[in-house]
Amino acid sequence: MTSASGVIVQSVKRALDILGCFRGQSIELGISEISGRMELSKSTVYGLVNTLLTEGYLEQNAQTKRYRLGIKLFELGTLVYNRLDLRNEAKGSCEELGSKYNTTVHLAAHYGDEIVYIDKVDAPEAVIVYSQTGKCAPMHCTGVGKAIMAFLSDDELKHAFAKGDFKKYTEHTITDPEELYCELRRIHSCGYAVDNEEIEAGLRCIAAPIFNYMNQPVAAISVSASTVRLPLEQIEAIAKDVQYHALQISKRLGYIIKTS
Repeated sequence: MTSASGVIVQSVKRALDILGCFRGQSIELGISEISGRMELSKSTVYGLVNTLLTEGYLEQNAQTKRYRLGIKLFELGTLVYNRLDLRNEAKGSCEELGSKYNTTVHLAAHYGDEIVYIDKVDAPEAVIVYSQTGKCAPMHCTGVGKAIMAFLSDDELKHAFAKGDFKKYTEHTITDPEELYCELRRIHSCGYAVDNEEIEAGLRCIAAPIFNYMNQPVAAISVSASTVRLPLEQIEAIAKDVQYHALQISKRLGYIIKTS
C-alpha cells in the first residue's frame, strides 16, 4: 500500500486502527467486537491484538478477558506532553541565555539511550550546524547528554554501561567506561557538565540537568559555542548561570529541592 507521502505497512496501520477502536466510551473490547469494527477475521485480529498485548500497548482484563489500552500508551503520551510543556517553560531561559552570552542555547530531552534536541536558540554570529531541533544525539559525548546521564538511577546507568556503545567522535571523546563513570560522578557532584570538543572539534558546551516533579532528570539546557568564544576560564561563571536557569525550569515542572 502506498500514499502520497510514501509506503504504508498494512499490518502496522491495522494495529494502529485497533488502538483507535478504543476511543470514546469503548473502554474494553473483545475480539469479536474489534473484528466487527475492523471488518477483519477474528484470527487476523487476534494476531494483531496479541502483538499489541505483548508489547504493552494493550492489556487484558483477567476477569472479563476483554482488552483495554495499555500503560505503554500512557508512558508515550506523557513523554510527548512533558516535552511540549517543557519547551514552553524553558523558552524564556533559552532566549535569555542566548542573548546574554551571544551563543547557541540547546534544550534537549532524555529519549531512550539518547537525547533529542527539542529547542534551540542560535546566535546570529555563531550558528551551530550539527544540532537541529528533532535530531537525536549520543549521551556520552554531549554536554546535555552527560548532564542527564550523571543523574540517572543506578539501574538506568547500569543499562547504559552494559551496552557499552561509546562511539568516538573526536580525539577528546571519552570512550573508556571507567573514565566516563568518573566524569559522571564529577558532574553529579558539581551539578553541571562540559562537552569539551567531545562530539565536534572546536565546540564547547556547558550544560545543566532539568528535573521533573518526580525528581527525575528529564532534560538539560546548555550554552554552546566555539572554544575561542567560550574559553576555559569562563566555564565556572557561565555554568552557575546555566544551573540557575535549569533550576528555575525544574521548579516550574514541579521539582522540589531535597533538603536532606
